[in-house]
Amino acid sequence: MNWKEILASYPENEDMIFLYEEWGETPYLRELFTLLSEYQPDWNKEKELGSWAAEFMLDLLEETEAELGEMEAEARLEQFKERIEERYDDFRNSHQFVRVNNVALRAESGEQSCEDIRAYVDQEGEKTGFPILI
Repeated sequence: MNWKEILASYPENEDMIFLYEEWGETPYLRELFTLLSEYQPDWNKEKELGSWAAEFMLDLLEETEAELGEMEAEARLEQFKERIEERYDDFRNSHQFVRVNNVALRAESGEQSCEDIRAYVDQEGEKTGFPILI
């Protein structure tokens, strides 16, 4: 099964679908996967960027889109690496804030006990939120 067929199981994640459709056939997406894995091996899990990874990568790619074809691979990798280092933590922190806030709302409404919430946060944090399909 190829990535185009797998994307059919993610109809609600428009950013991920767009990322793969627009950038899946380019070396740039593979380069970002490699650099993100070097920077933070768990980048695609919910405890890091997870389901927000597509938006993060789209921001990086679209910001440099006009220059990418003209850049040598080494310069491109350096630029991607620099931007990952500048932005990763802020993006991750925003993602985690939303995750924790959603859990807090559930606790506040009495939907779950504290133990259930802790287990959920731990389990969801280890869940892969962004599939690497290429």
